[in-house]
Amino acid sequence: MLFGYIMEAILLFSCGGDAVNKGFNEPKAVVDLSPTIGEDAPGKLVGQKFLQDFGLPVTTTFHHSTADTPFYYEDSKLEIFNHVGPHHDAPSHVIKGAKTTDEFSMDQFIGKAKVFDFSGKKKDEPLTRADFEGKGIQAGDIVLAYVGYDPPKDSLSYPSYPYLSGDAAEYLAGLPVKLFATDMPSLAGLTHFMNKVVARDFKSPDELMPEHLAFARKNVPSIEGLVNLDKVVQEQNLVFIGFPLKIRKGNAGPIRAVVLVY
Repeated sequence: MLFGYIMEAILLFSCGGDAVNKGFNEPKAVVDLSPTIGEDAPGKLVGQKFLQDFGLPVTTTFHHSTADTPFYYEDSKLEIFNHVGPHHDAPSHVIKGAKTTDEFSMDQFIGKAKVFDFSGKKKDEPLTRADFEGKGIQAGDIVLAYVGYDPPKDSLSYPSYPYLSGDAAEYLAGLPVKLFATDMPSLAGLTHFMNKVVARDFKSPDELMPEHLAFARKNVPSIEGLVNLDKVVQEQNLVFIGFPLKIRKGNAGPIRAVVLVY
């Protein structure tokens, strides 16, 4: 399947309009699902309080170098936290010795997608199995879950959004879906997660992060941190593309994600 998509793209860009006559169906729109990576990206996308409380970087660090002689050049070194913004959560993120993001096949990150609008759900409450059952989701589908995430507006608030329950993740992973992607900054409810961590109110990883473990144990890719899903919630014919960076032994892979709308 991946080879077919690539060949269609090659035909489009190498043959121009003639490609349409050779079987390529040009999308009516290409929707960018990734925000711009700036120095303020972590704090802007997830909020300073969660990052600071968990000891994580609030900023992306840019180290720029330029020169004018003997010719002009510019390059940069970036220090990026790999679990903020659109990224693939590899199983090794939550399971020691599990599959890393560079070990996944590329065809797991491209395919026809179904988008579901959960933006009407209450914040800080879980999406349950019942929210996904009876919606026509089948094995091999790419599921895009839009919750209408809006980052914190101040430095004292945690991210607030409908999050994924363990039973919903178990249901989707059990089908199994091909990939689950969302605008949630984390599959887990970060407020709920932090409350459990601070209170030590869990006896095992399954009580703390069941939604992550459900996908990780089945090697079903999960992608967090998308934007602009609101632009495609009314569309029926979608192709999702979101290839993670091939970072050796990566526990996460930052991605540039798009949806092709047909």
